[in-house]
Amino acid sequence: ARRDVADLRAALDELDAQQAHLVLDRALGRYTLESVLSWVVLPYLKDLGDRWERGEASVAQEHFASNLLRGRLLALARGWGRGGGPAALLACAPGEYHDLPLIMFGLALRARGWRIVYLGADTPTSSIAEAAAEVRPALIAVSAIRADALASERDALAAIAREFRVG
Repeated sequence: ARRDVADLRAALDELDAQQAHLVLDRALGRYTLESVLSWVVLPYLKDLGDRWERGEASVAQEHFASNLLRGRLLALARGWGRGGGPAALLACAPGEYHDLPLIMFGLALRARGWRIVYLGADTPTSSIAEAAAEVRPALIAVSAIRADALASERDALAAIAREFRVG
């Protein structure tokens, strides 16, 4: 899997979508989806974030990689709202645009029989509440990479949590 991470990094750093997809295809052919997420995608994203913070990865590289991976993961998520399992409502907090971890969480839940209702990045808390009232999910997951993104929404999330399981 380390080779896959290195190969994915090389392809994405060079903005080579075809090679990046080939690396992902190879990994998905050898491992389960959950293993690819844990052993390849998450380590790659951690490395990319570290390099971006140090100024070693450009904004273009970060955007290219994120958009390619988002597209690929959402393609794998097709049909994740079907089935008879419990429903999970997934949303990023208002102002949060880093949705890749949330998509990966949804894929892991789907593998365990959950139905996914995905609202995506930068979701107003009022929209989360509206969707929850409609879907009546067994779980609501609100994602943010910074704790302060949730702090301003504490009261609204607490109101939702009085009726639903929020994580």
